[in-house]
Amino acid sequence: MGQNRVRHLGVIMDGNRRWARQHMFTSVMRGHEKGVDTFMDLCTWCQDEGIPYLSVYAFSTENWERSQEEVASLFKLMEKFFTEEVHTCIERDIRVVVVGNLSRLDEESKGIIRKAEEMTAHCSNLLVQIAISYGGRDEILRAVKQYASEVAAGLRDPDRLTEAEFASYLDTDGVPDIDLVIRTGGNRRLSNFFPWQTVYSEIWFTDVLWPDFSKADMKKALDYFETIQINKGK
Repeated sequence: MGQNRVRHLGVIMDGNRRWARQHMFTSVMRGHEKGVDTFMDLCTWCQDEGIPYLSVYAFSTENWERSQEEVASLFKLMEKFFTEEVHTCIERDIRVVVVGNLSRLDEESKGIIRKAEEMTAHCSNLLVQIAISYGGRDEILRAVKQYASEVAAGLRDPDRLTEAEFASYLDTDGVPDIDLVIRTGGNRRLSNFFPWQTVYSEIWFTDVLWPDFSKADMKKALDYFETIQINKGK
């Protein structure tokens, strides 16, 4: 097992649609399908490197603006993953947790996700947070609303609010902040990816499209992280 300082890796898996177009496929879904394969490889690479936490951006709140056909196909692909790959996750001791605003999902999708979470709840070698219908601002807004409702009910004193307490209202409660973010596909921005949890994250951008991302590419990012001294203002 590898040794590195990264406890929590975040990955923005960008470039599936461009990969499909570059390879002249008639449907961009071929890129998304290949992206799922790369994601499963990523989980194995994290285990090889001894990384206990992984968070990936699967479907953002902004992705709802895509065509109804693509959104429907994406959710069919995700449902297939949660149904068919869950057994592989169990075999590899991978716990799957979905974070995001799931209120926009239909009951069937939510049921499939809940079942996958329940089936892998005992797994402990790698915790994978899959962000679906997720946006960082939306996450913080939902947390604020929940906290405000508890203040209104007399259950919380806002004068005693701390960062740690507020973090417990986020989707990632109990999970350490992200150490390193990798974004594929060439864009140099975080695009609403866990803004609270990435305030001290190192960021590694690569032009490689997600379906082509390799273990060697991940190792470059991990090697870069090893050269960084993080003092958090001290």
